[in-house]
Formats: sequence, C-alpha cells, structure tokens
Amino acid sequence: MKKAAFFVLIISTLAASCGGQGKIDRIRENGVEVVLNHLEPYKVPHQPSTFDLRPVMAIDTENEALAKAGMGEAGEFGVDGQGNITIVAFKNQKNFIYRFDAQGRLIGSFGRYGQGPGEIEWPFLDRVFDDGRIALTDRMSKYIVFNPNGNAVQEFRPGTSISYLFPLDDDRFVIQKTAHHKRMSQGVAYQMVLCLSRSDFSEIRELDHKPTTTEEGKARFAGFFFWRVASRHIYIANQDRGYEILDYDLEGNLRRKIRKEYRPVAPTREIKESVLGPNVDQPGITDYFPNPLPPIAALFADDEGRLFVMTYETGDQPGAFLWDIFSSDGVFIGRKSLDIFWMGLHYGSKYATMKNGLFYAYQEKENGFRKFVVQRIIWK
Repeated sequence: MKKAAFFVLIISTLAASCGGQGKIDRIRENGVEVVLNHLEPYKVPHQPSTFDLRPVMAIDTENEALAKAGMGEAGEFGVDGQGNITIVAFKNQKNFIYRFDAQGRLIGSFGRYGQGPGEIEWPFLDRVFDDGRIALTDRMSKYIVFNPNGNAVQEFRPGTSISYLFPLDDDRFVIQKTAHHKRMSQGVAYQMVLCLSRSDFSEIRELDHKPTTTEEGKARFAGFFFWRVASRHIYIANQDRGYEILDYDLEGNLRRKIRKEYRPVAPTREIKESVLGPNVDQPGITDYFPNPLPPIAALFADDEGRLFVMTYETGDQPGAFLWDIFSSDGVFIGRKSLDIFWMGLHYGSKYATMKNGLFYAYQEKENGFRKFVVQRIIWK
C-alpha cells in the first residue's frame, strides 16, 4: 500500500513539472490573476492547439489592373462583416483607400489627398466596422470615419498627437498617444501612453505607458509596445515587462497577466534583412540589434479572443517564424510556423488578423511586392 502511494506521488510530481502536461499554473499578484506559461504548451482537454491553412484566394498587389487603378502599395487592412476587405496605404498614387469584395475583386477606391473635409494626408487604419465603415487617424491629428461608399461621416481633431486608436462600439476609444510631461525622468525623450477615453477623447484612465529613451531611435532597435482589441479583450505587450501580456476588459479593468518562459534568440542575418532591408550592411549599425533579441516580435488576435505571438525562433521553412498560440483565458496551448509579412506589426500596423474562420495576412514575394492572402483555418 505504501509502495502504491509512493508511485502515485512520483507520477503526480512528474505531471506537475512537465509544463504542458499537468495543472495550469496560476498565481495572484495584488489581486490580479497571473497565468504562468512554460516553454511547452499546456494540454487542455477538448482545446485545439494548432491549425492547418487552406488557400481561399489572393490579391497580388503587383497586378497591372491595380496599378492602373492607382494602388501602389499594400498597407494596413481590415475586414467587415461581409468579408469585404479594405486596404489603406499612404504611398498609393490615386486614393489612399481601396475596397475589395470577399472574392478579391476591386470594388472601388476613395480617400483623396488633401487637408480639407473628407481629405487625408497620412492615414493610419484604426478599425473596419462590421457594417463597412472605415475609421482612420490622419497624420496623427485627425480622426475620420468613411462609410462604405467613401463619404466622410465623421471628422474630429482631438488636439493631441494620436498614433493609433480603436473605436469601441459604445463611442469610447482605446487611444495610443505621445506624451511629453513632467513625469518623464532624465534621459526619456517621450512616452507612448495607452488609455481608455470618452467620445470627446477625454481620458477615462491610463492602461499602460512605455518611455522611449534618448538612446533609442534610428541608432538602436526600438523597444516594442503594441496592443490589440479583440472579443472584449484589450491585449498589451510592453518590452519593459519582457514576455508578459496584460489582458484588460473593455471597461479598463485588468483581468489577468499572461506570462511565458522563452528561449533567447540571437539576431540572424534573415532577421536583420527583414528589419533593415538594403541598409543591413551599411557601416555604423553594428550595434543596432540587441543580443539576445526581445522576447516578442509581433502579435495579433482573432475574433474569439485567441492571441498569436511571434517569437524570433525560426519556423519550419525559410522565411517562417514560430508563433505562440494562447487561448482567450491566457493559456499557452500551441505553436504554429507562419510565413507571413511581420515587420511593422510591433509598431501598431495591422497586417494580419483572423476573422470568421479565415486568416488574412500578407506574404512577401521574392521581388519585394506583397501578396494579400486569405486562407481557411482548420483547427486541430
């Protein structure tokens, strides 16, 4: 009997130490749940842990017809409730905004250059609503919303510099702005601040902030600070906290912290070329990349609240990297190798998303052009 009890104890100990095999590790800090994820995923019963992708359609931005229509670049994008796709880029030759149907056919374009009503100069895509409305931040100083026909239905100048925002369904906003104020310590150039705000852009509460030091910038690899709103979650990653992601609800209450162990990665030639392009061999940038690299390279979320986090670990084919997959309650459930365009995702740009069982992303062609791909997700 004692021998049987001893073996039960041994088996229980092994299960608890195997990271992904036993009970999910959770603690509480200052009343907030912290999910402790390890190097290997947890095995959660009845929870799919990875997925296959099946091609649905693609939009080749090198297409001659698109070039004639004035589309010069594939930039940020969003998808409405009908599967229509909006692509926004500030290097387009005619209009900034191009709309496609769910089959990838060009519907039309609008958003001409200018400073007047309904005109834009330097657009950042904030959100594509399910009803087809398109919300933009223009030149970090104007918020503008177009209806699907290209008519401006709302314009507002908040009087502060806004990098990105996300309009919630109740007319409130999640806003990322640049702050210069007396809280900053010596050596800090400015702070990126993320806050919840009212419809008039007045602040309700600060969610997070990231100081940028005078040493960062063009001479150094900038630290990450990125966030996504998805399925009643506000996810925030901040390099100052390492591999930890804050999970807020839409009222600005901190629901949990998601932490994960990770393997340090040195900057490879492939990563350097992805970041710097043709400037990779220029003199004076030897110390541009920290070694090891930051734990997170990019992230996006799907419409069910799952979170996808790119590490710098190489994937199963050239150009691919490993992405950690977290359930909507912050549990590390699997990994997936993805070959998609990722540069810029950690600055807030929207170049990948999952919605209604489809994966939308860019793939970079050998000649540098991007191909917009839509693939069906098959969870397993």
